[in-house]
Amino acid sequence: MFERSDRWIVLSVSRYRLSLVDGRYCLIDSFLPQKPLSLSFFAPKFLRRLKAASKNNELLAKAVGARQGLKVVDCTAGLGREGFLLAHLGCDVTLIERSKVVHTLLLDALNWASFDPDLKKVVERISLYQSEAKEYLCRHSSWDVIYIDPMFPDKKKTSLPKGDMQYLQRFLSKEKNDGSLLESAFRCKFRRLVVKRPLKIRDKDIRKADRSIQNDKICFDIYLGI
Repeated sequence: MFERSDRWIVLSVSRYRLSLVDGRYCLIDSFLPQKPLSLSFFAPKFLRRLKAASKNNELLAKAVGARQGLKVVDCTAGLGREGFLLAHLGCDVTLIERSKVVHTLLLDALNWASFDPDLKKVVERISLYQSEAKEYLCRHSSWDVIYIDPMFPDKKKTSLPKGDMQYLQRFLSKEKNDGSLLESAFRCKFRRLVVKRPLKIRDKDIRKADRSIQNDKICFDIYLGI
């Protein structure tokens, strides 16, 4: 069971506020009449994805080489769905989230999922930490797989992603991704480093990817380590 603490939660006095509604934490955007953001692993579409998921039909699973007991650190937890998917496929997943607010939403979602008999075993394979990923990687320097999803918006698109991801990107829009997380990851010991990117945005990294896999929207660059 994940322990939930309200003591350090800071509520925004401007645009956003974190509220507890009917026993669930949600993020409210006071500027827009959009449904508050709360995270859940019970959405029917996501449950169908879990049911159908395998290491052969999920691009992320192929990229990390998902298997039972594989130790994966997801440096950019976000909505938590990719980490949850990998845990469903047997990986031992560490989720790192820098935002205290998003960490609270994730903690709430994992707590609720832990009461479901079908999802409990998945939750037991997940550890969640609120931290700067760079600092966490420095303290724990050896992994099977390091996974990074910078969530960079595609500037060539005229519209943002829909739903929860749009909400999250808007809330986190002031946080900067300066590339130093990737630099920190390269200094760690890993068997595989996986970076998710929009297909049309390919940054110049410290080193060239050893291989890449993609579909028509996204690409996973794979760097091989020890």
